[in-house]
Amino acid sequence: MKYVLVTGGVVSGLGKGVTASSIGLLLKACGLRVTAIKIGIFTKCSTLSFNFGTERADPYLNTDAGTMSPFEHGEVFVLDDGGEVDLDLGNYERFMDIKLTRDNNITTGKIYQANSEQKKKKKLQIYKRTLVYSVIEKERRGDYLGKTVQVVPHITDAIQEWIERVAHIPVDGKPGSADVCVIELGGTIGDIESMPFIQALGQFSYKVGKNDTKFYGKDCFSDEYLMYKLKYVYLYPYGVLKYY
Repeated sequence: MKYVLVTGGVVSGLGKGVTASSIGLLLKACGLRVTAIKIGIFTKCSTLSFNFGTERADPYLNTDAGTMSPFEHGEVFVLDDGGEVDLDLGNYERFMDIKLTRDNNITTGKIYQANSEQKKKKKLQIYKRTLVYSVIEKERRGDYLGKTVQVVPHITDAIQEWIERVAHIPVDGKPGSADVCVIELGGTIGDIESMPFIQALGQFSYKVGKNDTKFYGKDCFSDEYLMYKLKYVYLYPYGVLKYY
């Protein structure tokens, strides 16, 4: 499995979702199976997956996109399995002609606390007899054997495990996993909410090997591979301070 990570710069709303969808479409046109994952820095609970492999994540702490203001994050997209996810997953499905699951949308909330509805079901198609427990649930069950639960390594490990599991879920109606997984990291680089995901993705790249991962950073001034500087920028139209 190959992985492509799409990130933004210090300004959000630059079209990362369309960029990730377009990359997946081009890969599919080359005969590859693709899937997608959206990482939301909020605690939302959804992730895109297509045969090439795409995930999106946003670093907020919401559990579901259905309770989030559409004025801030856009309209909610409802998947076939009933998952209320980020609208970028809708772009993934249309561009790549795939059917994603709610797990293709990773959020901080999902990592810390799994969806209670999942625990009520005895058999879940997407889990294949394996229930997924959140970090907090694992701590309560004693899985960490009395260790101090920390963002590194426990949260970052949980993020990597989630990505690796969801990337192998077939989303094009064919058996077997995709050839490539496109992962979109939501939010902006420099936000404190994004740091665990950035750390996890860096570890994940080392884990799977540099030949199987590709990083693409979309900035408001130029498109280039991940090269970040530390600066502060005040965005007057938005009234917010961004740092990178």
